[in-house]
Amino acid sequence: MSDGWQAYVDNNLMCPLDEAGTTLSSAALAGLEDCSVWAQSPSFPGFSSEEIEAVKGIMDGKNPGSFTVGGVKYMVIMSEDPSTKLRGKCKGGGCSICKTNQALIVGIWQEPVTASICNKIVEALYEYMISVDY
Repeated sequence: MSDGWQAYVDNNLMCPLDEAGTTLSSAALAGLEDCSVWAQSPSFPGFSSEEIEAVKGIMDGKNPGSFTVGGVKYMVIMSEDPSTKLRGKCKGGGCSICKTNQALIVGIWQEPVTASICNKIVEALYEYMISVDY
């Protein structure tokens, strides 16, 4: 894991959402090519190379009804751009994943955080990384 990438997780994905300090449950950045986690929040459940490959497959057009992150199963829900944005729902929470040219950005939420808030946070970092050709 890289300290440089860790700052993106800490400062962009795990930033406080309100005055009470509510955050996403966990977050990570993973490499598309090496299928490894580059940086993660302390509570991130893990993301095996097999899970990363499966997520990449879904985003490349294979369309199973679910995916896993850290062994937690998420049911795929619709996305406006399934080739770069994957959404999943599980009991009491969900997962948002965006794919840049070189990385997967993963945000996991539990209630009271909502899917739309998680999507907004993950997509903001996605937009930045795309803007700098990453």
